[in-house]
Amino acid sequence: MSLSEGTSSTKDLFDTISADRYAQKHSSYFEVYDRYLDKFRGKRPTVVEIGVQHGGSLLIWERFFDGDVDIVGLDILADCRKFAGGNVRIFIGDQSDPAFLDDVIAAVGQADIIIDDGSHIPYHQIKTFEVLFYKLLKDGGVYICEDCHTSYWPRYGGGLRKKGTFIEYAKRLCDQQNAWSSESRNLVVDAATRSIKSIAFYYSIVVFEKAAVEEPQLVEAGSAKLDLESAFKASGLARLILPLKRSATVQRLVRTNPVLWRLMRRFLNANQG
Repeated sequence: MSLSEGTSSTKDLFDTISADRYAQKHSSYFEVYDRYLDKFRGKRPTVVEIGVQHGGSLLIWERFFDGDVDIVGLDILADCRKFAGGNVRIFIGDQSDPAFLDDVIAAVGQADIIIDDGSHIPYHQIKTFEVLFYKLLKDGGVYICEDCHTSYWPRYGGGLRKKGTFIEYAKRLCDQQNAWSSESRNLVVDAATRSIKSIAFYYSIVVFEKAAVEEPQLVEAGSAKLDLESAFKASGLARLILPLKRSATVQRLVRTNPVLWRLMRRFLNANQG
């Protein structure tokens, strides 16, 4: 993707981290950062990063936004306090502790960008998302949960398609995005439906964009329409076939049964001019 003119990519900045700091990233992450964070340049965003550790990524965000940024770092290690100063605040606590997260929210107010690079434990990622996405992230903001490959690692409580991992949780949120059109009692409109604008899956990263989402409406334009029943009307059995064609039960059977679908196609081919 193209960045703002005259600016550095996150990979460029990663490569210049000084010897007194350290950071470790998967090579595919940088394109994701650039894609979603570039739009915040020049707007003095508030960036909240869960997982400070050696402090290297704090430098990336500081330099990416050319100092025009407020950075909040969360970590369980008290030694990370040494990275505080200037436009960087550090809070020490456990990301799986809702009380700690509520204290952070009370102190910070709202954030434009949240990056979860913390414990990488799936249930921690879920708990953190459920608090910070809804309570801390602004509409128009971006939530990045990275190192989601741990959802597949048994030593982190993960496994392929295992319930309770962040990847499976994020998949379910895709369902919630589409709850407006659900005909199931088990899928109803909720806070996720009304606030998740988009979900994007990359290698080991899930990105959420937040917005006030309203129920989509079906809109129309123009006036000339094809007669979608012309082939049925052309049949000598029109009086029998048209009521069946208009039956919701018959429509469902035809759509879900490949044999009936092929028979319907043959009928149309035989009766279309």
